[in-house]
Amino acid sequence: MARIRKEQLSKHHDRAAFDCGVEALNTFIQKTARRQDERHLVRTTVLVDSNRPERILAYYSTAPCEIAPPPGVRAWKKYPHPVPFLRMARLASDLSARGQGLGELALLAAIEDAATISREFTAIGGLVVDAKDQYEKYGFIRIEEDGLQLFLPIQDCITAIA
Repeated sequence: MARIRKEQLSKHHDRAAFDCGVEALNTFIQKTARRQDERHLVRTTVLVDSNRPERILAYYSTAPCEIAPPPGVRAWKKYPHPVPFLRMARLASDLSARGQGLGELALLAAIEDAATISREFTAIGGLVVDAKDQYEKYGFIRIEEDGLQLFLPIQDCITAIA
């Protein structure tokens, strides 16, 4: 039975073999992710099988961001400044691993990262994603009714990993 673990993207991971079926996401992991990680612009985390740790089964990338206080959150109702968040910029699963729940596992790992940052390093408002409807089933809240930006408040991030 495979044991999945998360690791920061490094030289030993086989980026060239990754194929999620979306050219832009493939190009990012194959040609851009390590360079952006080295420049401290984006952190890319990969999910691997502990028996074949060089093979990337899924990945997600995150970066810090600030957004205007989301409407409907009482704690930020009159807050005059942008709120810091962790943004999940990309998430992809290799075609060979489809149907194994690795996309959901990667999302949960990103939620865990947001909770860890808030608990151990600095206050953040939660996790932000730019996506369609699939994230609402995980409790993400649409920032604008017609927009693609959603967020998961930090309290929900902490609860999700507890």
